[in-house]
Amino acid sequence: MNRILAYIIAGCLLAMVFPLSLRAQIAWCSPSEVRWGDTVKIYYNTQATKATLSIRDQVYANIYYTTVNGEYREASLKMMRRDAMFIGIYAIEDSVSEGRIAIHTPEKSIRVGDSFIALRKDGIPARGASISKIWNDSSAFVKEMVLYPDNFIAYASKWDYLQYGKKFNENSLKQVITNDVASLIRNNSTSPELYSALASAYKRLEKKTEYKEILLRMGKEFPLSPYTEEQLFRFSLQQYSDSSKWVIRALIRSIAAQFPTSSIARKMVERNFADTTLTLATTKTILDNWIAREPNSPEPYLAYIQLTQRTKPVPENTAAFAQYLLELIMKPEIRVRYQFNNNYMMGELFRYVSEAFTAAGFTGQALMTLKAARSYDFEAETRSEFLSKEGSLLLQSGQPTLAEEAFFLSYALGSTKAKDSALAVYKHLRGTDSGFATFIKQKTDSILGAKAKPALPFTVKALDGKTYDIAKLKGKAVVLNFWFIGCPPCRQEIPGLNTLVKEYAKKDVVFLALALDDEKSLNDFLKKTPFTYTIVPKAQNVSELYGVEGFPTHVILDRKGMNIGQLVGGSETRHEDLRPLIERALGQ
Repeated sequence: MNRILAYIIAGCLLAMVFPLSLRAQIAWCSPSEVRWGDTVKIYYNTQATKATLSIRDQVYANIYYTTVNGEYREASLKMMRRDAMFIGIYAIEDSVSEGRIAIHTPEKSIRVGDSFIALRKDGIPARGASISKIWNDSSAFVKEMVLYPDNFIAYASKWDYLQYGKKFNENSLKQVITNDVASLIRNNSTSPELYSALASAYKRLEKKTEYKEILLRMGKEFPLSPYTEEQLFRFSLQQYSDSSKWVIRALIRSIAAQFPTSSIARKMVERNFADTTLTLATTKTILDNWIAREPNSPEPYLAYIQLTQRTKPVPENTAAFAQYLLELIMKPEIRVRYQFNNNYMMGELFRYVSEAFTAAGFTGQALMTLKAARSYDFEAETRSEFLSKEGSLLLQSGQPTLAEEAFFLSYALGSTKAKDSALAVYKHLRGTDSGFATFIKQKTDSILGAKAKPALPFTVKALDGKTYDIAKLKGKAVVLNFWFIGCPPCRQEIPGLNTLVKEYAKKDVVFLALALDDEKSLNDFLKKTPFTYTIVPKAQNVSELYGVEGFPTHVILDRKGMNIGQLVGGSETRHEDLRPLIERALGQ
């Protein structure tokens, strides 16, 4: 009886702690408007209907916020358990403008959160705070300009709202922007906010010359402004066919070399290791400064070991940096803080570390780390490049039988190059290549049969109005491409993917491009960039169904409706990796 009474009391207390309105919420912060110097409380409700965490989990809150001068910052904190809730408390610095919170565990991002705006000590919204409310408050733009008439950055948010919130047609939007540009120019002032607004306007109006010129002025007059950094890198990712992109990239390199402690220098080495025009000496200076300021950040160490891929001879500290990076990313608070908390990212990190150990001549550590990559990243088992590298390391360590198995699996999963490696090991072990063709076919069929799994069912409606039910496509090979417009590698691989559509036009292959973007954005994009896959808009639910975390991701289904392969990442030659998988899906 006492136990029953205890349950009744506990239930009543729970109802008091969690009123119905709160039980519907998963994560939130309070207050939603917080003054400088005060604290914001962050909550995660394990009793919410759609909550995915229990009170036994380790839960962290990441806080992403901007300052009054446009600087982007991040912080994290471990949340405390209290009854069935997780609670975190964060003090708001005087420079904060607005922010958002996201809930994480060391293993994954939960994809829930909330946002807040900052008030000055006198209760007035901080510079830039009203901008974040434009989508929910049509008067927010006017409020920001009344409080801070020189904060011209608000115009870009206004145009975003008109395009995506109010759904202005292209001509109406361009007219509004044109009128605003005239007003901005009449202002006759100079500031990074003004230049950034003009840059956003020229990009939208497709005035590339003016766009480039205003960025050159930003780089010259305000090289260290966060707005300059944002706009320069945004321009550098544009798919321009002339020299404009390279002029801006040269400007980025110049700023990075001149200011090696700046955030633009850090971003330069983080994003552009393939760009060898930034000297190794300058790159090393930037990384040394970065590590000195953030010794517990894994990011500069990751950048450092990536540097070894183009450094001869390999720096002596490569193996030590790789080992220290491993130690850092195994700490829960580090994985959460830097968002290395999903299987795909952990697999990629271990792959980079393995390559660093390989370059430094530590074959044993390289092999163990590469195997760890496969254990962290379920997709790594279906990614042939991991297995080819593993095969090469096994050969170096005197294990040819295991190397042969790795090469066979790599070939079965799409690597045509692995076939040559498998043949070489086959001959080494048997003294002849006789019977190799039959042997590799048997191995491939066995491997694919063991790895294949039924395709997860879904039904979607494409841009052309046709409905595609994956269950009704049995008898055909199906190639799925998960992508979105703002993803540079997704765009980079489109020409190659188009060649596949043409090549298999007379065969039973269905090519579906499952985009995260909406219909209007896709139609606007396709006017300038032909993509001959069947395009499916707003396919976020299918992306989540297939557990997609890296974009682009390609999934291949055979005629029996079995998932026989998955490739993550895009490149100009990705279609060549897909071709052998398509052939196998067709049974050829």
